[in-house]
Amino acid sequence: MQLTKTTFFLLLWAFIACKNEPKNTAGTSTALPTAAANVKPEVILYAVNVDNLQLRDQPNTQSSQVLAKFREGSFVTGVGEKSTNQEEIKLRGIPFKDYFYKVTSTTPEQQTGWAFGGALTAVYAGSRAGSPDLGTLVQYNTYLMGLSTKDINSGRKVWDYINTNFGNASGALADAVYVLTVQYLTRMEYEGEFYTIIEKHNWTPEDYEAIFNNNFDMNKYPITKRLAENGFRVETGEGMVFPMADWAQLHAFFSPKATPAMKAFLDQQLIEQKDLESEDGGLVVSVATLAERAVYWEKFNQEHPWFLLSERTKINEEWQRNVVISGLNNTPNRDYETGKIDEEFKKVWLEIPQKYPGTVLAAKVKELTDLCAANNWTYNETIEEWMMKFQEGK
Repeated sequence: MQLTKTTFFLLLWAFIACKNEPKNTAGTSTALPTAAANVKPEVILYAVNVDNLQLRDQPNTQSSQVLAKFREGSFVTGVGEKSTNQEEIKLRGIPFKDYFYKVTSTTPEQQTGWAFGGALTAVYAGSRAGSPDLGTLVQYNTYLMGLSTKDINSGRKVWDYINTNFGNASGALADAVYVLTVQYLTRMEYEGEFYTIIEKHNWTPEDYEAIFNNNFDMNKYPITKRLAENGFRVETGEGMVFPMADWAQLHAFFSPKATPAMKAFLDQQLIEQKDLESEDGGLVVSVATLAERAVYWEKFNQEHPWFLLSERTKINEEWQRNVVISGLNNTPNRDYETGKIDEEFKKVWLEIPQKYPGTVLAAKVKELTDLCAANNWTYNETIEEWMMKFQEGK
């Protein structure tokens, strides 16, 4: 399994973050922030995620020399320059495939070289003058490193620190603390024993239904009460129950403090985390709702190309657009026996160019509907060839 840095640290945490608010038929936030963060940042601040991260004179591990080594929890800066090549490197026993990034140490000697991107997490991108206080971030990272990711009580300690030290944080500092916090809570999820504890619990059908519908009482069992006290909740998907960082708690604390772009991200994420988009290989929300979400993220990515979590938001956009067009195994875009295009998909496809003109989704759907109309809305080899090219990104 090959992972990229953001995919691993954020998508694992958001394994079931494919939800929307039932009472919000649009399935999206009301509007994107008006200020577009589309100017290339003067500096990008990265957190180092592993110990002894090597700084190399060339962007590879084969023919380069090691210039220095960075400690976990330290920070380096860059401008987004990355290598053309990717390599696969194991970090904490997990293989990551990523680029190398040109970075400079924040130590007095300011050494510059290439570091493996899978071991870096961007926590700020903007002007040098607007950068969050480095000492504050180093202090927080140092505190996190002193906690055990295997101890559930570390969750409460993280939140105690946040409430004590960042209650008045705002803007870039709040964004950076959010990213570092999610990253640490994610590490707790995959390094701790919480999944094992959850697996051993005897969950009732009523529990599954309540968890799925977001009305499960976390005080019902000692284990769930303990999870809640430490900033976690239980979720269900594909017949399993598993613990996750409490995204509602994270939203409540950070959304009012974040930059406009991060607030827009957090607000939309909360909407999409209310109800599953898919379950057991089938859509739970309507195709129309999914189309609106895909357009939301498409516009978000256009307006915020340097957003800290852009890899995550691009995955959202691409996945949702793909499902709107291609469907899922248990929600196909056609009748497998007759080949006729499904009526719900057909209706939404025909509406998209009028509702979302100028979007990539609208352009792709227009190509598809023209092709379908010419073939009596029946799936055939011509349409299948188009679908394959679409899925390949062509």
